[in-house]
Amino acid sequence: MKPVIKNIDSFSNPILGTKDGVPTVISLYHDHAPGQSSKHHSHSWEHQVYITSGSGIVWVDGEEFSIKQGDFILVPPNSTHHFKNTGEGMLSRITFNPKESEEYL
Repeated sequence: MKPVIKNIDSFSNPILGTKDGVPTVISLYHDHAPGQSSKHHSHSWEHQVYITSGSGIVWVDGEEFSIKQGDFILVPPNSTHHFKNTGEGMLSRITFNPKESEEYL
């Protein structure tokens, strides 16, 4: 297998997925404008998330946790959660999920 290289200027979600031949983990990229949040949801797999810019909160099972650029986050499986930008600039994140999650995108 050869490496797959994609640039932020020319990708769609998932950034790297089963179409690229990933064996176990897909990656996704999300931007949230100030005040914007992801959909409140739950699923059977964990998220591993890296905050590339901005600040906000991650809400997990009724509790809010502050997040900022440089943070790595593990959102446990089966937890109800969402991300919200509470800062003034863009909140950007890269999420890593098991490839089985791709069918729900």
